[in-house]
Amino acid sequence: MTTRAATSVETIKKEIFLLAARALGDARTRVPSGRYVALATRLARSDEAWLIRMLGWMGRHATLRSLRLATLAELAQARLETGSAGTRQLIDQCLRRADEPGELLAYWLQWYGRALPQPVKRGIGDAAVRLYDELALATFDSPGAPLRFADVLALTHPVPQGTRQAAVFRHAVARRRGDLTDIPASLPLLRARRALYQLPPTRRRALLQRSGAGRTLGEAAMTWATVSRWLLGTMTGPAWAAVVPSMSYQDRLANLAAFDRDGMSDAIAHQVAEELAEPAWVLRSGVTPLEVFAAMRSVPGSRWSPTLRLAMDLSPVNVPALPGRTLVLIDRGDLMAGPADGGLTRAEAATAFGAALACRASRAQVVVLGTPVASVTVQPGEPLMDVLDRVGENVGGAASPAQVIRTHAGRHDRVIVLTHPDQAAEAAEAITGPGQEHVITDVTSGWFTAIPHMEMARTADWPF
Repeated sequence: MTTRAATSVETIKKEIFLLAARALGDARTRVPSGRYVALATRLARSDEAWLIRMLGWMGRHATLRSLRLATLAELAQARLETGSAGTRQLIDQCLRRADEPGELLAYWLQWYGRALPQPVKRGIGDAAVRLYDELALATFDSPGAPLRFADVLALTHPVPQGTRQAAVFRHAVARRRGDLTDIPASLPLLRARRALYQLPPTRRRALLQRSGAGRTLGEAAMTWATVSRWLLGTMTGPAWAAVVPSMSYQDRLANLAAFDRDGMSDAIAHQVAEELAEPAWVLRSGVTPLEVFAAMRSVPGSRWSPTLRLAMDLSPVNVPALPGRTLVLIDRGDLMAGPADGGLTRAEAATAFGAALACRASRAQVVVLGTPVASVTVQPGEPLMDVLDRVGENVGGAASPAQVIRTHAGRHDRVIVLTHPDQAAEAAEAITGPGQEHVITDVTSGWFTAIPHMEMARTADWPF
């Protein structure tokens, strides 16, 4: 017989996982709320083994970092209250990136004060030793961080491993004081970066004309965004050529218009295009159809168009294959003409997202709300561009999502509504039949991951 206490714990697990899963798609829910923290605290006291497994899953999703660190802090506090061993090791193992010791420490200071318990102090210090190196200092030790590297070192007193890390620690303290002049010879990356910044702005473009420019920038760990700031926001064709090899797939997509505007050569553009259409790189990058569609809209009718059509048809490999019968409702009415994130309109984002889900689903029906309301048949595995071409680009009309849901939803296991915030409440109330429903008003690529995980939460089918 299931006890009331066991049922309560299971309900808490479902709710906290649902909150975390929703945060994969909804950026507004990525800051830990009071409710989220309360649930994490209760689980830390009732089933810490499950919560530790959830922490491991959260670590695979960068967008959940703030929620993950809050969960870790509440788990550590609960373990301190019960005197459990191993808290120091748990904290060290759960901190994955060099900015996380400072973020966790800032959270702890805010909610629990400056009297750091030894397991917390030592665990964060151990993570600092493991994560703080020259590249991390150059990348993450910024004035805008919740705590600087030097602050973490001062509060946790870790012992550096070797002379090189000792130099990193000393320089972190000097940076915190504003002293950037004396960089030891054992930190060549930071010295190379300082040398670049000491060049007068008028001479920086000339450096990029040299054959070894890419290697020079690489020695200083200069990313494309860093180079853009170094050039005072005026990128050039040679500048892009120097940094393209180190750019991610998504960064290249987002900068296609800049490549053309700043004079990237045809030879370099051809190389970029070949890589963007490479199936293995599409899979490895995790790029989504929404990101590719935004790139298509940024450079319409350009030298990139054939490549982007290929990339668009390849990108559904990174979209979940939803089981059962799925109804996808794409609102392209008057309200959806406004802008969304990524340079798309709300209607464009909804169309690319909904069509991609339908192409991957076991059985899907797409209904487009516009003038008029239209049903689009989608075959599993059908090329995405073919579906987008059939949906068309017309925007307008004032059809009610709720009315369309009442007409179609009963024949489906799942309803996904992509609509305007003003229509969301009425649409949600109209969904009474299916067991899985998702009303999405701000479409982002994160929802591709969020939807299947939110469904896992409702069935307690944990991915860990």
